[in-house]
Amino acid sequence: MSIDATDIKAVVFDYGNTLIQFARPQIDYCDGKYAALLRELYGGFDERAFAEMRDRDRRAPYQGELHENDLATLAVSTVRALFGRTPTDGELGRILELRYEAFVDSIEAPGYVDGLLTRLHARYKLGVLSNYPCGRAIRASLSRTGIGEHIDAVVVSGDEGVGRVKPHPRPFELVLQQLGVAPREAVYVGDNWFGDVQGAKRAGMHMAFITKWDTPEKFDREAGDHDPDVVIGCLTELEAVLSGAMSR
Repeated sequence: MSIDATDIKAVVFDYGNTLIQFARPQIDYCDGKYAALLRELYGGFDERAFAEMRDRDRRAPYQGELHENDLATLAVSTVRALFGRTPTDGELGRILELRYEAFVDSIEAPGYVDGLLTRLHARYKLGVLSNYPCGRAIRASLSRTGIGEHIDAVVVSGDEGVGRVKPHPRPFELVLQQLGVAPREAVYVGDNWFGDVQGAKRAGMHMAFITKWDTPEKFDREAGDHDPDVVIGCLTELEAVLSGAMSR
């Protein structure tokens, strides 16, 4: 497997478990903050039921028509299921702000990312395309980590006007439009077999599948699935993949 990078003009990255880690440690941190606020607002609850709901919520967008979650709707549903009541507007506001802050606080950029993106940005346009219900949180964490200064286009499934999750074609179309490149002129790098590999290949992009972190949303190979063009263990391998392909 390889990528012929002769005509490559852009590299587009997934965010969680590609540029940064967002695996079980970060999920547990965010859910722990959420659970603590629920206890403060409403008292004790069935923590196993809460954990099961959170896992279902994370997988729900990948089913059916690939609609992204709405965080306010999820919060209302969670409070009703656990406590048999509807949150007030003030309580809902606190929940949504807590979830935003917890996500941003949980994100750290690996030490190699800044230098890697600096070098890649000298040769390519760079984009981020992420499945997440809150685009504001993604952009705040990109700014906080310094990653954002290297990025030319950001598309998040929860953004207004998107509303669909990868592998739906809409997010891929939007990021390619923002970068001003054709699908064949872009490499997509991601960790999710269904959302990233299938979405990017269906969109006509080159695809590098990264396996560094333990991706929470796991999907089995289905008949007719596309293969990635290359598999890398860590993002640091991407530079060699592109340079090697260009030097052939």
